[in-house]
Amino acid sequence: MEKDFMRYFVKAFLRSRHASTTMIFGLAVFAILAALGTAIDYAVLQRAKRTTQDALDSAVLAAAIINNSNEGELKKLAGEAFKENLKGTDLDAKITAFKYDQKARTVKATARGSYDPVIMQLFGFKDLPYSVKADAIKAADGTLEVALVLDNTWSMSASVGGTPKIDVLKTAAQSLVSTILTKDNKDYVKIAVVPYADYVNVGMGNRSASWVSVGADYATTSAKTCTTVSTATQCTGGTKGTCTGTQDGVPYTYSCWIVAQTCKTVNVTPYQSCSGGTTTNYKWYGCVKNQVASSKLVMPDPTGAYAGILQTSQTCLNPILPLSNDATVVTNSIKNLVVNISSYKPETYIPAGMIWGVNTLTPPAPFTEGKPYDKNNKEPRKTIVLMTDGANTLYANTSGGIAVANATQVAVTYSDQIRVCDYAKSKNIEIYTIGFDVTDATALKTLKACATDAQHYFDAKSSADLIKAFETIGGKLSKVRLTG
Repeated sequence: MEKDFMRYFVKAFLRSRHASTTMIFGLAVFAILAALGTAIDYAVLQRAKRTTQDALDSAVLAAAIINNSNEGELKKLAGEAFKENLKGTDLDAKITAFKYDQKARTVKATARGSYDPVIMQLFGFKDLPYSVKADAIKAADGTLEVALVLDNTWSMSASVGGTPKIDVLKTAAQSLVSTILTKDNKDYVKIAVVPYADYVNVGMGNRSASWVSVGADYATTSAKTCTTVSTATQCTGGTKGTCTGTQDGVPYTYSCWIVAQTCKTVNVTPYQSCSGGTTTNYKWYGCVKNQVASSKLVMPDPTGAYAGILQTSQTCLNPILPLSNDATVVTNSIKNLVVNISSYKPETYIPAGMIWGVNTLTPPAPFTEGKPYDKNNKEPRKTIVLMTDGANTLYANTSGGIAVANATQVAVTYSDQIRVCDYAKSKNIEIYTIGFDVTDATALKTLKACATDAQHYFDAKSSADLIKAFETIGGKLSKVRLTG
């Protein structure tokens, strides 16, 4: 509009032959108009630059916010967004340079355009060029402490789409780590990894910690006893076949008698049968009991110590990794997750995982890496990501031990799970929950109730859904911002 007005005004002035217009007056007016026109040209040029800058900022943010590391695809996306942002203007600007740094997670772009002036072209200025730049970075928003509470029960050995669920989890969780913990923000981002099954492993390095109560390793040797045996059981007939069973929801087969044998007791030549005389070693592998008081599960941040379990073989899997800002250490903790140790194939007790997820974020013992709570959960922002692939099957007995639960006891376990989630929420801890290939209605309902809100709950039916859930959480825990 300014261009059309100025062209009309100048042409009208040049056509003017009014007799009363003197040369001096004409030159003075021309000088004034030239200055005014130049100012208008400059203002229009600056507005063009601002419009182009806004369009480029928006395009760069659009490229930075999506989960894509292909520079060519990001450049195409930015170009389309830039073009769309300039729709309805007469600007001819184009993106002339684009760079995506995957390691630094930055997007940088330059756009160039030109402006055809009205008055300044009379003085030899045509097609005034201009350029703008925009940089964006995707990084964690403020001080961030995240506890990844990850299910590594035996059911995670089952496959979904041909891939073991534990491997899908490792891929998804590592992607989340790479999104929120980078070399540029490691000073204000920390991540804890809390693997859970039935018992939780707090790490053997904490044996002497004040919050663990565990005795010394020891050994016992039983007395050897012998008896004289003069009978035996003799069986005949029957038919052997294959039977099926489940362990933490994972089916397995075994050899069994599908038609029972007929057995009887017969006399045999007397012989000596001896037992005992062997040594049994008891050691601590990092496993701890739950705390139970007045038949109720004790919430996180307890005043007393957790009782360590001395046992003949390990019945807790990977140790907890306290809050760390070392991306390699966090990633390796996830990579090393296992679902069994020899014949130990654990089932599911979610409350213990949640309790220790909160414990890793709290500033007092057991773990002290967390900063004090912020009532607004901003500095720091404390977050738990709880993932499970199944339903609770266990309960905590009055001694804090874990046992297979009946229907009544499972109901108590789910109630305890809600209580722990409510405790975390009372501390303003943000909670994301993910059900992976979960079909149990009560399990899904409880996960949804545990989450901060409906937007923090994910029902992942497939491997792709699980990966997408972790990507979405990573995006929500991050903030794309312009840096230049």
